[in-house]
This record gives sequence, structure tokens and C-alpha cells, in this order.
Amino acid sequence: MKYSKVVIKRIVSPNGKVIAEAKSVVSVSGNGESEIDQFVEVSTRS
Repeated sequence: MKYSKVVIKRIVSPNGKVIAEAKSVVSVSGNGESEIDQFVEVSTRS
């Protein structure tokens, strides 16, 4: 069985515009194997 968790964090300016976003995806195998996959994405806007 595979378990996944997604975390998204945003930095928002005072006027409500998203200026940066970070996304982390972690997948863990739950069948006795020790395998962890992590993907991190960061984007910025001006």
C-alpha cells in the first residue's frame, strides 16, 4: 500500500497576490519496503 502527502505553502503579498508557492509531495511505500520519494517545487512571481 502506498501513502502520499501533499503540502502547499504560499506567500501572499498584502494586496492578496500570490508571489511564491512551494509544493512538497511525499510518497511512502507501506508494504515493508523502506522507500520514500519526495518532490519539491518552488515557483516565484513578480
